[in-house]
Amino acid sequence: MMHADADESGFSWIVTQQGGVAVLSAAGDLDLASADEFQHGLSEAIAQAAPPLVVADMAAVEFCDSSGLNALIRASNAVESAGGRLVLSGLRPRLSRLLLVTGLDKHFRAAEDVAAAASLLTSPDDARTPCA
Repeated sequence: MMHADADESGFSWIVTQQGGVAVLSAAGDLDLASADEFQHGLSEAIAQAAPPLVVADMAAVEFCDSSGLNALIRASNAVESAGGRLVLSGLRPRLSRLLLVTGLDKHFRAAEDVAAAASLLTSPDDARTPCA
């Protein structure tokens, strides 16, 4: 288990393991001030296994702006470059709407909670994440 203390923006993350899946749990606002810290947490999650199976648990993310969306896209690209897959979990309504209006809902797989996301990643008939 790895943990980063909240930075000046109040953003924090922790990486845990759940059934062979790395779970990056983020908390706070995902924006310009915290995008780099999110990337650092993602790097820790990717380093857990090869190929990386990563759940980005967004249940405690209150706000996400364009910098946050860019961080999510970079996260997805980094996981896929390492031969792995990323699933988002616990999306709040505001973030779900933001992904929908930007068309990014077609790029990301999402699940209601961490357990459902982990199940998507570990099921043998899982198709690769569609690209936008």
